[in-house]
Amino acid sequence: MSARSPEALEAALAMLRRPQLARLAQRSSLPRGITLLLEVAAGEPDALVEAQALTGSPEPLLRKAAGFFMEQVLLSRKSDSYRILGTSSSASASELRRHLELILRWLHTDRLPPSGEGPHLDRSALVNVVTGAWETVKTGERRTAYDAARMAQPSRSRRESFRNRRGPPAASGSRLLVRGPGRYKLALHRIERESFWTRLLSLLGRLR
Repeated sequence: MSARSPEALEAALAMLRRPQLARLAQRSSLPRGITLLLEVAAGEPDALVEAQALTGSPEPLLRKAAGFFMEQVLLSRKSDSYRILGTSSSASASELRRHLELILRWLHTDRLPPSGEGPHLDRSALVNVVTGAWETVKTGERRTAYDAARMAQPSRSRRESFRNRRGPPAASGSRLLVRGPGRYKLALHRIERESFWTRLLSLLGRLR
């Protein structure tokens, strides 16, 4: 079996090192390799071995980073039902169900300690969020109705896109971390959406 993309795990590790990336990640499309990240968070042995080989990071760090990414990006209050499940509207039914299973295993109180918010993380509330997202897309009929409702209501990104078209070209873009005097700071750069994570991780690699 060919190796899967480590992009999501690398993004999670970068976020763990620089938590200020979380707000940017919440507004960006999901990186590749989310299924592998979920398997790591759920503690699947084969996935953990694969993830360590791909990233060179130890198991405890990978699991902590994966959990932090899930809390901050997938389970953000801004996430729609597909994003909560680590997918997009083009996901297959089997992918949705697989991701649901992995996320619920990660959320099970007997399996893993809270990874990002300490012992006070309310996992029961997050279970309700995840199962609620699943209920909206678990059948073809529900997905069709949900997708129609999403299309009928202009999203924040569409409104921002409209405003950006009226403004100067430099007004649009994504924030990247660049090295400042003695610390990292945010600067605006124009980045193509489909290559966001690739370019970001490449930049972070140069800044290490």
